[in-house]
Amino acid sequence: MSKSTFFLRQQLVAPNDQSFPTEEIDLGAFVNLGSTKPQVLRVHSVQISFTDSQGLVPTIKPADAVADTKSAFCSFSMTTKARSANNLIPMMSDDETMFTASIVGSNANNNADQGIFSDAMDIAPQHLTNGYLVGVDTLHLYGCADDAWEENVYISVCLECSVEAVTKENAVNLALSQA
Repeated sequence: MSKSTFFLRQQLVAPNDQSFPTEEIDLGAFVNLGSTKPQVLRVHSVQISFTDSQGLVPTIKPADAVADTKSAFCSFSMTTKARSANNLIPMMSDDETMFTASIVGSNANNNADQGIFSDAMDIAPQHLTNGYLVGVDTLHLYGCADDAWEENVYISVCLECSVEAVTKENAVNLALSQA
Protein backbone atom coordinates (compact mmCIF):
# COMPACT_ATOMS: atom_id res chain seq x y z
CA MET A 1 0.00 0.00 0.00
CA SER A 2 1.21 3.50 -0.79
CA LYS A 3 2.43 5.52 2.17
CA SER A 4 1.66 8.82 0.43
CA THR A 5 -1.91 9.88 1.14
CA PHE A 6 -3.85 12.89 -0.07
CA PHE A 7 -7.27 14.39 0.58
CA LEU A 8 -10.29 14.80 -1.68
CA ARG A 9 -13.05 17.16 -0.56
CA GLN A 10 -16.56 17.83 -1.78
CA GLN A 11 -19.66 19.56 -0.48
CA LEU A 12 -23.31 18.79 -1.09
CA VAL A 13 -26.01 21.33 -0.21
CA ALA A 14 -29.20 19.65 1.00
CA PRO A 15 -32.07 22.16 0.75
CA ASN A 16 -34.52 22.09 3.66
CA ASP A 17 -37.33 20.82 1.42
CA GLN A 18 -36.85 17.02 1.37
CA SER A 19 -35.46 17.13 -2.18
CA PHE A 20 -32.67 14.73 -3.18
CA PRO A 21 -29.68 16.70 -4.49
CA THR A 22 -26.62 14.92 -5.86
CA GLU A 23 -22.97 15.82 -6.34
CA GLU A 24 -19.97 14.00 -7.81
CA ILE A 25 -16.27 13.57 -7.09
CA ASP A 26 -14.27 13.08 -10.29
CA LEU A 27 -11.62 10.37 -9.81
CA GLY A 28 -10.39 10.32 -13.43
CA ALA A 29 -6.95 11.60 -12.39
CA PHE A 30 -6.50 8.78 -9.87
CA VAL A 31 -8.27 5.69 -11.28
CA ASN A 32 -7.03 4.23 -14.56
CA LEU A 33 -7.93 0.64 -15.37
CA GLY A 34 -7.32 0.82 -19.14
CA SER A 35 -3.58 1.58 -19.24
CA THR A 36 -0.50 -0.64 -19.22
CA LYS A 37 -0.02 0.34 -15.55
CA PRO A 38 -3.58 0.28 -14.17
CA GLN A 39 -4.19 1.99 -10.83
CA VAL A 40 -7.02 2.28 -8.34
CA LEU A 41 -7.88 4.55 -5.46
CA ARG A 42 -7.90 3.36 -1.85
CA VAL A 43 -10.01 5.42 0.57
CA HIS A 44 -8.53 5.06 4.05
CA SER A 45 -10.92 7.27 5.98
CA VAL A 46 -13.89 9.60 5.62
CA GLN A 47 -14.73 12.63 7.72
CA ILE A 48 -18.09 14.33 7.35
CA SER A 49 -19.72 17.42 8.78
CA PHE A 50 -23.27 18.76 8.71
CA THR A 51 -23.29 22.57 8.96
CA ASP A 52 -25.06 25.72 7.88
CA SER A 53 -23.66 27.99 5.13
CA GLN A 54 -21.19 29.54 7.60
CA GLY A 55 -19.81 26.25 8.93
CA LEU A 56 -21.84 26.45 12.14
CA VAL A 57 -24.38 24.04 13.59
CA PRO A 58 -27.57 24.25 11.49
CA THR A 59 -30.64 25.78 13.10
CA ILE A 60 -33.93 23.93 13.59
CA LYS A 61 -37.25 25.76 13.21
CA PRO A 62 -39.15 26.68 16.40
CA ALA A 63 -41.40 24.15 18.05
CA ASP A 64 -45.08 24.66 17.20
CA ALA A 65 -46.11 25.03 20.86
CA VAL A 66 -44.35 25.61 24.16
CA ALA A 67 -44.59 21.94 25.21
CA ASP A 68 -43.72 20.69 21.70
CA THR A 69 -40.43 19.59 20.18
CA LYS A 70 -39.47 20.12 16.54
CA SER A 71 -37.27 17.32 15.13
CA ALA A 72 -35.15 17.54 11.98
CA PHE A 73 -33.13 14.97 10.03
CA CYS A 74 -30.53 14.98 7.26
CA SER A 75 -29.19 11.84 5.58
CA PHE A 76 -26.21 11.33 3.30
CA SER A 77 -24.75 8.50 1.21
CA MET A 78 -21.75 8.03 -1.08
CA THR A 79 -21.75 5.41 -3.85
CA THR A 80 -19.56 4.09 -6.65
CA LYS A 81 -22.45 4.02 -9.11
CA ALA A 82 -25.06 6.59 -10.14
CA ARG A 83 -28.62 5.75 -9.12
CA SER A 84 -31.77 6.22 -11.12
CA ALA A 85 -33.93 9.14 -10.05
CA ASN A 86 -35.98 7.24 -7.47
CA ASN A 87 -35.71 9.86 -4.70
CA LEU A 88 -34.26 7.50 -2.14
CA ILE A 89 -31.00 7.73 -0.24
CA PRO A 90 -28.81 4.72 -1.14
CA MET A 91 -28.67 2.28 1.76
CA MET A 92 -25.71 0.44 3.26
CA SER A 93 -27.13 -2.82 1.93
CA ASP A 94 -26.66 -1.64 -1.69
CA ASP A 95 -23.50 -3.08 -3.31
CA GLU A 96 -22.40 0.29 -4.64
CA THR A 97 -22.70 2.14 -1.30
CA MET A 98 -19.40 3.11 0.34
CA PHE A 99 -20.91 4.63 3.47
CA THR A 100 -23.91 6.46 4.87
CA ALA A 101 -24.27 9.10 7.55
CA SER A 102 -27.08 11.04 9.19
CA ILE A 103 -27.85 13.72 11.71
CA VAL A 104 -30.99 14.18 13.78
CA GLY A 105 -31.77 17.26 15.83
CA SER A 106 -34.50 18.31 18.24
CA ASN A 107 -35.52 21.82 19.25
CA ALA A 108 -37.77 22.14 22.30
CA ASN A 109 -37.68 25.97 22.22
CA ASN A 110 -40.37 28.17 20.71
CA ASN A 111 -37.72 30.05 18.71
CA ALA A 112 -35.20 28.89 16.09
CA ASP A 113 -32.30 27.15 17.82
CA GLN A 114 -29.50 24.65 17.25
CA GLY A 115 -31.15 22.28 19.71
CA ILE A 116 -29.77 18.86 20.65
CA PHE A 117 -28.07 16.75 17.97
CA SER A 118 -27.15 13.15 17.38
CA ASP A 119 -25.16 11.96 14.39
CA ALA A 120 -24.17 8.56 13.04
CA MET A 121 -21.84 7.20 10.39
CA ASP A 122 -22.38 3.62 9.33
CA ILE A 123 -19.47 1.48 8.21
CA ALA A 124 -16.89 3.86 6.79
CA PRO A 125 -13.51 3.00 5.20
CA GLN A 126 -11.67 3.62 8.50
CA HIS A 127 -13.77 0.85 10.07
CA LEU A 128 -12.43 -1.65 7.54
CA THR A 129 -9.07 -3.43 7.78
CA ASN A 130 -7.65 -1.98 4.55
CA GLY A 131 -9.99 0.86 3.73
CA TYR A 132 -12.22 0.86 0.65
CA LEU A 133 -10.84 0.15 -2.83
CA VAL A 134 -12.36 2.19 -5.67
CA GLY A 135 -12.07 1.33 -9.36
CA VAL A 136 -14.57 3.80 -10.87
CA ASP A 137 -14.05 7.25 -12.36
CA THR A 138 -16.71 8.99 -10.27
CA LEU A 139 -18.07 8.85 -6.73
CA HIS A 140 -21.70 9.91 -6.28
CA LEU A 141 -22.99 11.83 -3.26
CA TYR A 142 -26.66 11.87 -2.24
CA GLY A 143 -28.39 13.86 0.48
CA CYS A 144 -31.77 14.78 1.87
CA ALA A 145 -32.77 17.25 4.59
CA ASP A 146 -36.33 17.66 5.82
CA ASP A 147 -38.24 20.92 6.12
CA ALA A 148 -37.82 21.22 9.89
CA TRP A 149 -34.44 22.92 9.34
CA GLU A 150 -34.46 26.72 9.41
CA GLU A 151 -31.89 26.67 6.58
CA ASN A 152 -30.16 24.40 4.08
CA VAL A 153 -27.78 21.79 5.47
CA TYR A 154 -24.25 21.74 4.04
CA ILE A 155 -22.72 18.28 4.00
CA SER A 156 -18.93 18.43 3.68
CA VAL A 157 -16.88 15.31 3.01
CA CYS A 158 -13.12 14.79 3.30
CA LEU A 159 -11.62 11.53 2.00
CA GLU A 160 -8.09 10.41 2.91
CA CYS A 161 -6.85 8.46 -0.12
CA SER A 162 -3.88 6.85 -1.83
CA VAL A 163 -3.32 5.44 -5.30
CA GLU A 164 -2.00 1.92 -5.85
CA ALA A 165 -1.25 -0.42 -8.71
CA VAL A 166 -3.84 -3.03 -9.65
CA THR A 167 -2.92 -6.53 -8.48
CA LYS A 168 -4.77 -9.81 -8.92
CA GLU A 169 -5.88 -9.60 -5.29
CA ASN A 170 -7.35 -6.11 -5.44
CA ALA A 171 -8.89 -6.81 -8.88
CA VAL A 172 -10.86 -9.64 -7.29
CA ASN A 173 -11.83 -7.36 -4.40
CA LEU A 174 -13.10 -4.75 -6.85
CA ALA A 175 -15.11 -7.31 -8.79
CA LEU A 176 -16.79 -8.54 -5.61
CA SER A 177 -17.46 -5.21 -3.93
CA GLN A 178 -18.60 -2.94 -6.76
CA ALA A 179 -21.52 -3.86 -8.97
